[in-house]
Amino acid sequence: MSRIRVDELRKVYDVPGGQEVAVNGVNLDIPDTDFLTLLGPSGCGKTTTLRCIAGLETPTDGTVYYDDEDVTPKPAQERDISMVFQEIALYPHMKCIDNIAYPLKVRGVPKEERYERAREVAEVLEVGDLVEKHPAELSGGQRQRIAIARAIVREPRAFLMDEPMTGLDEKLKVIMRKELKRVVEETNQTVVYVTHSQEEAMMLSDHIAVMNDGQIEQVGSPNEVYGEPNNKFVATFVGMPEMNIWSGHVSGETIEVELEDGQLVEFKPRDDATRAKRKDNNSWADRTGDGVEVGFRPQALSIVPEGDGDVTADLKIIEPMGENNLCYLEVDDQEIRVVEEDVTDFDEQTTVGIDINRSHGYVFDGQTGSTIARTGDSPTVEAVESTSGHAATDD
Repeated sequence: MSRIRVDELRKVYDVPGGQEVAVNGVNLDIPDTDFLTLLGPSGCGKTTTLRCIAGLETPTDGTVYYDDEDVTPKPAQERDISMVFQEIALYPHMKCIDNIAYPLKVRGVPKEERYERAREVAEVLEVGDLVEKHPAELSGGQRQRIAIARAIVREPRAFLMDEPMTGLDEKLKVIMRKELKRVVEETNQTVVYVTHSQEEAMMLSDHIAVMNDGQIEQVGSPNEVYGEPNNKFVATFVGMPEMNIWSGHVSGETIEVELEDGQLVEFKPRDDATRAKRKDNNSWADRTGDGVEVGFRPQALSIVPEGDGDVTADLKIIEPMGENNLCYLEVDDQEIRVVEEDVTDFDEQTTVGIDINRSHGYVFDGQTGSTIARTGDSPTVEAVESTSGHAATDD
């Protein structure tokens, strides 16, 4: 296991008509035995970053360290790391036990020892009864466990995974997340994991690096990136369903949001958060006229009878999501998403009210998107319901 550091990583590809910057100025410091997930949308640079850490890509600029060793010029085979990819690359002509033991064979480990170690790892991953079968005889989840066993058996300096669960169905993903978390904890591996799935990132990670357009927007624990996002991108990308964002402006000591039908809602920023973010003691009145955006997660809103609450809206669709319901409402053409546990008192295609929990709002700078204030205490990820109806750290 190793500490992994990435300093000012930049990767540029030559493409027809010019160059494409895939990664630009990425810095990471991953402690020994830490599980770090690179999370972001497709094309954000997370896989390129992982491949540079692995030695499968050569950085245009920047340095990669394992502990204090500069491994930037070293190819992947000299870095003593293991990788698991989205495509399960097992040797079809070999039995599973031979697939698992193969990295040890390459390193010259005696036959008896390598098979003993392969069987031990297979038992840890609960595939001990499958090792005499060929990959074609296994399910997708079983093959992925064999691939992980092969990666773990050689006790590498780091364990790198590139969207290894993408091809699995939802039930298998749940099982594999639990198994992977258990195995990583038992083996104390340093892990760098790439995914676009928030559920995987929230459940598995010690820390999450949220990426966008080749850069890191924020690094923090699952609770930190969810509850204290650095900017609007992190706030809207992390959390399901997506956060509601409304445009507004500063008016004295309050923020005014005017919805599409003219309804006006006022919010007061929390003073201590304002000073912490702005690094000064100026009043919000000094920003009068400045454009801002206010964000509330669907879990912070509630549907109430028409005439009550802060906003009047049309309830268009109620989407059952297990224990909860995802409700889509509209103010003219402006969509508002609300998560409700009980909607038996409300019908689709009716007019209702929306009550806003003002203690759970975020204020973003209208130009930069940076978080500049909060309107109340920060929620934790454990309290947030995902669209499956369970907490974001739950399966």
